[in-house]
Amino acid sequence: MNLPNRLTMIRFLLAIPFIIFLQETESSKYAFIFRMIALVIFIIASLTDFFDGYIARKYNLITDFGKIMDPLADKILVISALVIFVQLEYIPGWMSIIVLAREFLISGIRILAAAKGEIIAAGNLGKYKTTSQMLVIVIALAIGPVGFYLAGHFFTVAEALMLIPVILTIWSGWEYTFKAKHYFLEQ
Repeated sequence: MNLPNRLTMIRFLLAIPFIIFLQETESSKYAFIFRMIALVIFIIASLTDFFDGYIARKYNLITDFGKIMDPLADKILVISALVIFVQLEYIPGWMSIIVLAREFLISGIRILAAAKGEIIAAGNLGKYKTTSQMLVIVIALAIGPVGFYLAGHFFTVAEALMLIPVILTIWSGWEYTFKAKHYFLEQ
């Protein structure tokens, strides 16, 4: 297994302690400490995403394994955070549902492509989407459940910032679906 693929696998493994520590921020008297530990783990995991792609491209170490597993590792890390953020009331459920729905749709498209012997790598818009999601998660973990009132409704900073990744999620989902329409039309 080459270095970029090892970094991807490390990201999978880091998701476990990240989820454990983030989950403990709700009810523990050590919530702040656990949130900071989750933040550090998430930053390290996010950096593995940057470095695995950089190293794979620079040293021509791109593999089919990496094309499939790298986005999957991202999905597990990001979706875990978003689901727990809903539980912690950092973001509303609909934002998490949009991200989940898009990921299931794109995974389905990738499965259809794989059945035809094709691999669909992540495009630039999908990479921007993932980067924006990771940045919002880092900010939300760093500042916690702070927010503001607008028109009688309390918005967390995470909720306000999450609008950008949600828009990119919808846009990139549309782009993937449009590019892969031939998989649907063949059926």
